[in-house]
Parts: sequence; C-alpha cells; structure tokens
Amino acid sequence: MSNFQESERPFASRLLAGVTFFSNELVIAMFRAVFKNLSQSVLRSRSNYLAAVNEWASFVDSVIIVRVASQASSEADSGYIFTRLARDVIGIPEERLMSPHAALECIHREPQQNIVFVDDFVGTGEQFVDMWKQIHELSDAFVSFESLALTSGAGRVGFYYIPLVCAERGRIYIAENCPQVKLLPAHVLMPSYSALATDSVIWRDDMAITGPRFIEDVSARAGLRDLDGDSGCWRGYRKLGLTLAFEHGVPDATLPIFTVANDHWKPLIRSASL
Repeated sequence: MSNFQESERPFASRLLAGVTFFSNELVIAMFRAVFKNLSQSVLRSRSNYLAAVNEWASFVDSVIIVRVASQASSEADSGYIFTRLARDVIGIPEERLMSPHAALECIHREPQQNIVFVDDFVGTGEQFVDMWKQIHELSDAFVSFESLALTSGAGRVGFYYIPLVCAERGRIYIAENCPQVKLLPAHVLMPSYSALATDSVIWRDDMAITGPRFIEDVSARAGLRDLDGDSGCWRGYRKLGLTLAFEHGVPDATLPIFTVANDHWKPLIRSASL
C-alpha cells in the first residue's frame, strides 16, 4: 500500500481485494478435478457402471499428455509443471508425457490415440492455436496437430485441452480455429473479470470509470508504458487487464503493476511471468 497516495488507497484496496491467487495446493486440486472431468466427454457407456469403469481405465492407460508450448518455449515454461502433475497426481507413466513434436510422431505412426493438452492459463488462445497449426518435420512427412486431426478420421484420435483457467476471449478463439479440440477448463473468466472493463467485477459502480483511470495513472508512475497490448503493456498482454496469479507464476495477461519492481515501486507478487 506504500506505493499509493492517500487519495488512491480506496482504489488500491479494491484492486487488491480483486486479486485471485491460486496456491500450489489449489492448483493440484484443480488439475485433479479437471482431468477427472474428462470422463464427461470420454465415456460412452454411461448406463453400465462396469463398462464405464473399464472405458475410463482404458482411456487413462493409453492417453498421451502434451504440454502446450510455443516455438519460443523454455525449460521454465509452466507446461512442464502440468506434465509432472499428470505423472505424480494422475499416475500417467513418464513415457506418455510428451512434447508436441514427440506426440505428433507418435500419433502419426499410430493414429488411434487420445491427446490431452495441459496448461494453467489461456488468455487470448494465441499460443495454443499457434502450436495446433505449427508444422513439424517428421522422418517421412510434414505434419501438424491440425492436419492429423483432419486426416486421421472421425473418432480415431481424440484431442482434449484442460487448462485450469481460460479467458472467454481465448475460449472463443480456440473454438473458431481448432474445432476438433474439446476445450474443458476448470474455470472460464468472462470479460467482466478484467479490471479495465466498463462492467468490471473488481470495481463498485461508482468506480467503473475512475477505477481503470486509477490503474493507468499508477502504472505510469511505476514506469509502465502503453504498448498497445504487447508484452509489458500496462494493460497486460492484449489488454486483458486481469488480476490473476498462481504460486508458480503470473500470466502476462495480468496487470503488470502487481509484479513490476524498481526503485520507486514495490511488487505485490514476486514471481516469474508465465
């Protein structure tokens, strides 16, 4: 609160109260729940309990877990956290935790697999769509997840995406560009969860205009610039303006005034960006 002037503190308190923070314990619980929720889409034998149990066991015993990764991914990407959770929490064997390239090689050879993409957060959906459409050079072909989904035949390969949290903007973008993927997040954030929205759930009615203006003013004081939604913009990536954080990192769609640190600004959250 020492970042703010006396007149700004009612706005600062309201903004801080609007932060959603997921501890590691909550992340594990949500991941377990969102994976189990796959059964609602996977099971066909709902009227027969024994058949349903066997069908679910067969799915779990054969599924391939793929981390969502961009071409610029690093070893610090959050996708690795969730492949490890698939191993440690769900019990998926190490050999079925794969990079996008390895998964493509596997289903290109044997197009009768189920693929589950794992991640913590979807903002705009751009990263997933880029990965879905990215062409990989295999030993005997050039393929992408999209091309395999279009050529493998109905029902031969199932594609599922289970992020913990998904912004509505990203949900729509993925649905439009990856119709073969079943997107099943634990939580969907509607546009009103942006602290910059005119109908934001963060602000009281009397703060609907002055609240976003307050964020702009203090962001400038913290040294953050208007980059039109590019990385580092005071509005967050693509101007999503979220107030969301995980213990393992902060999405770049979250307002950077929560994480920026310099001589005249103290961060609320000291954590690497996702």
